[in-house]
Amino acid sequence: YQKGVQETCRNAQVVFDKFHVILNVNKAVDQVRRAEVRLGGAGVWEALHKSQWLWRKNPENLNEEQAAELAVLTQSNLATVKAYQMRLAFQDAYRLDSASAAQRRLQAWCRWVRWGERKFGVVFGEMVKFAESVEKHLAGILAHWKYRITNAFMEGLNSVFSAVKRRSRGFRSFVYLRTMLYFVAGKLRLPTL
Repeated sequence: YQKGVQETCRNAQVVFDKFHVILNVNKAVDQVRRAEVRLGGAGVWEALHKSQWLWRKNPENLNEEQAAELAVLTQSNLATVKAYQMRLAFQDAYRLDSASAAQRRLQAWCRWVRWGERKFGVVFGEMVKFAESVEKHLAGILAHWKYRITNAFMEGLNSVFSAVKRRSRGFRSFVYLRTMLYFVAGKLRLPTL
């Protein structure tokens, strides 16, 4: 997309969607967990076994049992715990009011990730890749604060369209598909018979 925008819309500003940026940091945390389970020493597998969903939630969305489990895990020196804390700090950057404050926070966050790499080594590789991606695409991420736009509406429409296609089990022509999409997404009022 970026290359296409640069070639055809030179004055356009690419804005990286908050949802997808957070999704990528979540994936990086999960990859750290997997690497730590695979390469970790004694007790790591037992500590992280069946904890995949715990790291995907924000602390306020945890039930009592999960919160207790997280409290125990945060006392350990696991790379997954540090990656989770980094994810939460990254999300907090989106609560800042200005792009300049967010830029300082994100740059400091990237330095923090590099510190984590020195401490945890190869296990932290995916977090480092994500931090490099943040540095590379910082202008597009910071554009969020200027334009305050997301593609959530389009994602929602795409979900509705996919459901229509699944329900129909295929259309004979694009005309039928388009007509059905207008009926479903257009919120048309049809007269009752």
